[in-house]
Amino acid sequence: MQFRSLFSFLLTAIITIGLFWFSQIPLGVPEEWTWQRIPFVGPEMIPGWIVSGILFVVYLLVILIGLSRIKFCNRWELSIWLLGLAAMGITWSLFLQDTPSAEYRLSKAPFVLYYEGSSGYFTEAQKSIPDVQQYLAGYETKMKQGDVLHAGTHPPGLPLFYWDLIQLCKNFPALQSWLLNSQPASFHETTEIIANLTAASENPFTPLDSAVLWLATLITITLSALTVIPLFLLAREFSSRKVSWQVAAFWPLIPAALIFQPKSDALYSSISILFFYLWVLAWKRNSKPLYLLAGFMLWIGLFLTLAFLPVLLAAVLFSLFEVWRLRSDTDLSEPAWKQLFSAGFFGVLGLVIPITLMGVIFEINLLSVWILNLKNHAGFYQQYPRTYWKWLLVNPIEISLALGLPLMWLVTKSLCSRRLFVKHQEESPFDPGLKNLLLPCVIVLGMLWLSGKNMGEAARLWIIFLPWFLIMTVPYWQIIQMESSLNSSNPASFLKHQSVWIIALLAQAIVCIATVNRITGFHFPPG
Repeated sequence: MQFRSLFSFLLTAIITIGLFWFSQIPLGVPEEWTWQRIPFVGPEMIPGWIVSGILFVVYLLVILIGLSRIKFCNRWELSIWLLGLAAMGITWSLFLQDTPSAEYRLSKAPFVLYYEGSSGYFTEAQKSIPDVQQYLAGYETKMKQGDVLHAGTHPPGLPLFYWDLIQLCKNFPALQSWLLNSQPASFHETTEIIANLTAASENPFTPLDSAVLWLATLITITLSALTVIPLFLLAREFSSRKVSWQVAAFWPLIPAALIFQPKSDALYSSISILFFYLWVLAWKRNSKPLYLLAGFMLWIGLFLTLAFLPVLLAAVLFSLFEVWRLRSDTDLSEPAWKQLFSAGFFGVLGLVIPITLMGVIFEINLLSVWILNLKNHAGFYQQYPRTYWKWLLVNPIEISLALGLPLMWLVTKSLCSRRLFVKHQEESPFDPGLKNLLLPCVIVLGMLWLSGKNMGEAARLWIIFLPWFLIMTVPYWQIIQMESSLNSSNPASFLKHQSVWIIALLAQAIVCIATVNRITGFHFPPG
């Protein structure tokens, strides 16, 4: 491993720790939006760091064993390894979130999900959905009230998600009992505080509420961890199993995916990357059923949040770039432009069918709801003015820290590879479609940045796009793999061969632990 690679990873970790722990530089734009630092409580934090270190060592051992097996195993074993990677991600997330000082551990989850100021979807489901048919039929009218915060800027998917969880816990007492008994001490202590605070109110906090909030937390953590599976599969379409495993192993170590648990934003990464994978797979196979499935997956995303619109744009750009690449390919069974029309028709059909069924069955006009959501979102900055040029400078830094500076360095190194952008396909060592996958991601992220749509809280709101950054590192790991194969006459040991990857993972883990233990994604008063 070259010294400059080691130095680069070391430097990114030092910069992160220095910024978060040894400076008071505002994390955002003062008087508009800033992230808060968790107070330093000295020796109380040391046990959490020790546990985090042990967990990372276990995680590293597991993924190294997986890497040694991944090239040779059959599909069943591969499935087990991917599920194991997701399970390790869940374990890492649960334990690491419980390492900061008391009020910033998993104890934050009930506050985040219960109170309307930070979320509000549980309260909406609890108080405003006595009847789903009536609720959905009146949802368009509700959006016309012009709320510029959570309720007015989102489709009805999240309130219905919590309504379903409430019904599930009501109808299955054994499940409710298990959820109450399985809560960590920090989570349970917070639910007792909420119960005491609301005891004399009209709607006191109940054990059912506690069970629902813990179930929602578990589902959010689990879905976030499961991002590794479609992430691996998407990378696999353009690289080897080995490189795909190397890429996916970084996901559990992304700070933002942990800091903002259990906000709904953490749900979206797995759905968005699954849609993107289905779309790419459908395009490569020219499969009408897969286009339909991708369209349906897009509908699920848009039923939760309109943040999936940029994901759709990236998928469309990928197809357009692929049409241009294949425009003169005579080996295709049909011209690329015909495949584009087929993709558009069946993809839109997969989206339109559930929209139509919702309209017929529940009398809700989702297209109108989405338009009203966009109008309400535009009204947010009228009520909460922000300075565009300041956020234009701050947002790239915020996203880099949310992703982790070691990973952002890898992304930069990867995208700057001259081999990726050679003019002739036969001269490129990469899959010819890889560039057409990465360019749409870069373009859409650039458009979002320049548009000023996220002037504040970009670290949370961009979690849906963070898997893209990992896909951008594919060329970096492929180049290392190719350079290693060229030195086959003097092969290095397995660990030495993986030294850059191991150091990168270590640096990212240090940054992840340092960030989670220092930065809170929620504005709670201390004490």
